[in-house]
Amino acid sequence: MKAMLQFIAAAVCAAVLTACGGGGDKTPITPVVVQPAYKLTETATGTGRAAAAGDLVTFKYTGYLYDSTKSDFKGAKIESSVDLGSTYTATVGVGAMLAGWDQSLLGMQAGTKRTAILPANLAYGANTREAQTINGITYAAITANAPLVYDFEMVFVSPQVTIPNQPAPTVLTTTDLVVGTGTAVVNGQTVTVRYTGWLYDGTRSNFKGTSFDNNQSATTPLTVAVGGTGTITGFNTGIIGMKVGGTRTVIIPPALGYGAVAQTSIPANSTLVFDITLISIQ
Repeated sequence: MKAMLQFIAAAVCAAVLTACGGGGDKTPITPVVVQPAYKLTETATGTGRAAAAGDLVTFKYTGYLYDSTKSDFKGAKIESSVDLGSTYTATVGVGAMLAGWDQSLLGMQAGTKRTAILPANLAYGANTREAQTINGITYAAITANAPLVYDFEMVFVSPQVTIPNQPAPTVLTTTDLVVGTGTAVVNGQTVTVRYTGWLYDGTRSNFKGTSFDNNQSATTPLTVAVGGTGTITGFNTGIIGMKVGGTRTVIIPPALGYGAVAQTSIPANSTLVFDITLISIQ
């Protein structure tokens, strides 16, 4: 898909072992990473609606490298919404998140806490990510085929409700789901974000139809020059005023999106809906 927001995962740089001895070519061997089985442990029971596929869920998470030498299998920390003082909101069970997240969040109620052990095929797979520092907190690198451990806490579960069709707005519309902290983004700054994009569906309570793009499972957040080029105008404009750790829903009319030019998964003259989480202001 030739979508401007599609973020391509970094190429994997595999470590190699070489044979000892004299002369001859040395054949590189990619080390095999032993994968644990998927395991889900519920540590606190919640109440209310249990999350089902298509529901909008709001939750907190902290991720760790899997470490078989630890009693809880939690190695170095790799990411955390808790550290940012924020939550994450997405539609569960429709492929908008990591496969392991989708699988682990289904059935959770508000207040439920779970710990999930994810083999690499349910996490970032062969993708890699360098160590990174966000708001003064340093997170470990993610190597290729790394198994991970996640702690989840469900905050809210909202059913996907069908309503009478609502006409798409003709102007940019923003709704803050989580208000971040610190200074607000202004035009001209460079920021990093994570996002999920949907086609507008006026029959849904959250207006989120088919998901066409996201970088939730990308190795790094998307870097955006606010007010510059590289993303559609509505995406740029929709970030202004956000604070680090905040999550905002932005509804973008065609004139501020791709207009009359169809993309692979986006029909011409489509209204778009994005959930954008501000990771950092550079």
